[in-house]
Amino acid sequence: MMLGPAFVWAAIAQGSGELIWWPYFAAKYGTAFLGLLLPASLIQFFVNREISRYTALTGQGIWQGFFSLGKWFVYPLFLLCFVNFLWLGGYASASGTALFELTHFPFGVSQRVGTLFWAYFLMIGFSLVFFLAKTTYQIIEKFMKLVSVFVLLGLVFSATHPLVAKVIPEFLKFSLNPFSVHWSQVWDSGDTSRLTTAIAFAGMGGFLNLLYSYWMRDKGVGMAHYVAKVKGLAYKDKGVKTEQVLVKLDDSVINEKRWRRWLAYLNCDAFLAVAINALTAGLTTLLAFAILRPQGKYPTGWKIAVVQADFFRHTFGRIGGLVFLVVASAFMIDTWVGLVDGVARQFADFFSQTKKRKSFSSWYRIWLGFLIFSSLVTVLIAQPGALMVLVGVISIFAFVFYLPALWYLNYIKLPRKYPKFTRPKLWESFTLFVTWFFYLAVSLVYLFPCLL
Repeated sequence: MMLGPAFVWAAIAQGSGELIWWPYFAAKYGTAFLGLLLPASLIQFFVNREISRYTALTGQGIWQGFFSLGKWFVYPLFLLCFVNFLWLGGYASASGTALFELTHFPFGVSQRVGTLFWAYFLMIGFSLVFFLAKTTYQIIEKFMKLVSVFVLLGLVFSATHPLVAKVIPEFLKFSLNPFSVHWSQVWDSGDTSRLTTAIAFAGMGGFLNLLYSYWMRDKGVGMAHYVAKVKGLAYKDKGVKTEQVLVKLDDSVINEKRWRRWLAYLNCDAFLAVAINALTAGLTTLLAFAILRPQGKYPTGWKIAVVQADFFRHTFGRIGGLVFLVVASAFMIDTWVGLVDGVARQFADFFSQTKKRKSFSSWYRIWLGFLIFSSLVTVLIAQPGALMVLVGVISIFAFVFYLPALWYLNYIKLPRKYPKFTRPKLWESFTLFVTWFFYLAVSLVYLFPCLL
């Protein structure tokens, strides 16, 4: 089945904004920001489409494309990307909050110590995936599909509860109307960064969206079919030559038909990703609005993935709450696994351009080890929410910086080298500009709240 990157993208996205930040704002501020959810979710379709278009046409990772624009651009951008991804341990510690609440083991310790115990247990245990998988991407895709479908079904069933059903009309009235957004009179200034994070993570967010390029690459879409796939650490590195695209798309009727099919697939997969994500985000936000807000509860601190268990308790009773904690833990740790793998690919792509003596696979292994180690360290620095907020704020600015470069690659640079039938349409250029302007506006409001 070709559809796959969509599920990986949606599952990782569900572990950040959908499970935590949008429920946080619905529970704390009610209808104030509901109108932002759908636009923030769907607009990432245009980002994903352009990222996957580049990889399908060239067979290259997106950082190889950025590198072709010059060192003056790519080195500062990569530095920002590197800082952004030092804090992945926040997802593992969020998973740990759910498992500690579920087991209360180790006994007699604080919430922080219990959370860290489970975070370390999960990170070390799930690191085995990178050793045992023959092709890393395939096992990650299967795991993500399972988690996405299971949680989505659970959320849909929970939404049928009478307590939830009665608020659906009010919820839809505001969430389907972007012009209903209003600033709350009881606004907490500390939530500015969280709101920025929620908008960025109504999907993947910033540098996380670039992971789409590497999933498409290992999926073998378009010209990436001719590129060797990343193997598990227990399998032999085959070297540099098998990791390069040795053929180029020629101008022929057959290739034009192939490109049209590839483009249709890219659009379908990108739309499926944001659709699954928007539905999940909408359901978790609805449940928070209906169940958590009346109780004055919202996810925060060392219980960031715990209070949402009330979603399932109202439908299934105590067993439902326990099931949710298991699911929440799976959500967050699959986000950590997917990000560690994907970020290692990004860093490997960058360094394989600067240090060509090592292969992509060799760099992947080096950076995989670094990211696992850095996760083990950074979970000690702050609560999981604080780590995620840091990534979220950087992600908004990442969009502002790299979207113009993505436009230049796909609309100016590649059309000079590739057949005419691969050139994007003018209206597609307009949608990418609107997307960039949206994130620029959010970043400016974050920097200068007086603009509101």
